[in-house]
Amino acid sequence: MREISPSTTLKVLENAFKKRAEGKDISILAAGEPDFDTPDYIKEAAIRAIKEGKTKYTPVSGIPELRRAIVGWTEQRIGIKYSPDAVLVSSGAKQSIFNVLFTLIEKGDEVIIITPYWVSYPEMVRLAGGNPVFVDSAEDFHLDIDAIGRSITDRTRAIILNSPNNPTGVVYTREEIEELAVLLRNKEIYVISDEIYDCLVYGGVKNYSIAKVKGMRDKTFVVNGVSKSFAMTGWRIGWVLGPERIIKLAKSIQSHTTSCPSSISQYATLAALTKDDGSVERMRATFEKRRNRCIELIGEIPGISFPRPDGAFYLFLDVSRYTHCSFDFATELVDHDLAIIPGIAFGKEGYLRLSYASSLEEIEKGIRHLKEFIEELREK
Repeated sequence: MREISPSTTLKVLENAFKKRAEGKDISILAAGEPDFDTPDYIKEAAIRAIKEGKTKYTPVSGIPELRRAIVGWTEQRIGIKYSPDAVLVSSGAKQSIFNVLFTLIEKGDEVIIITPYWVSYPEMVRLAGGNPVFVDSAEDFHLDIDAIGRSITDRTRAIILNSPNNPTGVVYTREEIEELAVLLRNKEIYVISDEIYDCLVYGGVKNYSIAKVKGMRDKTFVVNGVSKSFAMTGWRIGWVLGPERIIKLAKSIQSHTTSCPSSISQYATLAALTKDDGSVERMRATFEKRRNRCIELIGEIPGISFPRPDGAFYLFLDVSRYTHCSFDFATELVDHDLAIIPGIAFGKEGYLRLSYASSLEEIEKGIRHLKEFIEELREK
């Protein structure tokens, strides 16, 4: 059995939920999912699918009309026209990444992962038989192209990009994406571009997909889904677009593991992508207001800084002035009525990830608890 790391996130949250069950008024700013309900027009599409008997197996890669909708939606988002045969619909973006890794990786292959990273990337690489190679981001949490170049060996098979980024909220610029493309263009290295937060960007910032860069489309897998942008985490629909030959192989892997995604969720997703009633923009605008309030409130706490959060719904707080162990710090915060995720869960010590996927009232209360805790530490 391979040794897979347990979730540090769950350890902190278990303690927080236990205290809440005991009646403690604890603020939880740790969510990795929107706090909004799925829009009604999407739920109504799912109900129609059930009533119309659309409850059987579908093609493994997804119903044709959904794959066509994904092609159209992707072209609108990033300006690239794919064939429906280049699309594989899965049970969430996590499975999409997993399928690609299992298709590409042979035992001992290396996959570059930028630190800090989403918690599941290293474990998925290990499950596929590969070795994660961690490369620190630059000081501002953007890409350190020179460091990436130094990490490449003859065993490097892929690099995972995540922009907008979880946990930092950073959105990579077009310039740094193009610089990375120059580095990779003549190398047999694939890019897995996790763009699950690409609708959630703020202040006029746009996410730029590396698949758009000349010479990169045929070596890039663009991963997306409806969990974050459409508040559909429980519906479990994600997808990947990429080179048709490899997508076909990934489809074979999926056929022997989970088979097709939920038929009902697929029809709900079809409605999400083709009949948006403005819900996505309303949610994005609300997140932006919350982000701005977080920036204002955290700015009042001495000794804490963070990279510019242009996307997703997180702030990555530098608390290294107060602790060398983010897990212990987060554990103590639970005793001060705030649950927040330690940076070590994302491979970066001395930081905390704050999620603003909560009401403004909850956010303000939680940050107040953080400020009070910091004031106590400063008085010691």
